[in-house]
Amino acid sequence: MTTRRIAFALRLFLGGLLVYASHDKLFDPQPFANAVDNYQILPYSLVNMAAIALPWIEMVTGLCLIAGVFAPGAGLVATGMFAVFTVALVIAVLRGLNINCGCFSLEEGAEKVSWLAASGRAVLTAAGVFVTLSSLQTDWPAAWLKKPRREKE
Repeated sequence: MTTRRIAFALRLFLGGLLVYASHDKLFDPQPFANAVDNYQILPYSLVNMAAIALPWIEMVTGLCLIAGVFAPGAGLVATGMFAVFTVALVIAVLRGLNINCGCFSLEEGAEKVSWLAASGRAVLTAAGVFVTLSSLQTDWPAAWLKKPRREKE
């Protein structure tokens, strides 16, 4: 039962984090497109598409985690995103780029790419794996979507 409670708490935390991270990016995608371009990983032709799609994916994934709807799938998507973010940060650090992370705040002076930022995303990746493996397809508070099975008499 303790594992389920930890998974529940992590699911709410990761969901809230993703919703929070998506907020500024949704309403002002140009600074996020600049942040994505600063990593120098994607071809220029894909930067705008990534800057528009990624915040929506973060928002929907976060809301699914919070609501408990399709929790394992949302956990898998969150895990994939955090893993990609970790790799992008590691590449930026290895290249010696002195750029803003673009993770939570797009303002000047926000979090810079660093080993600390990369290790933080690696921890979030591990939390996503735990949530993915520990969650049911319909998890509280959306447990009412799934009809309970009748026990054999």
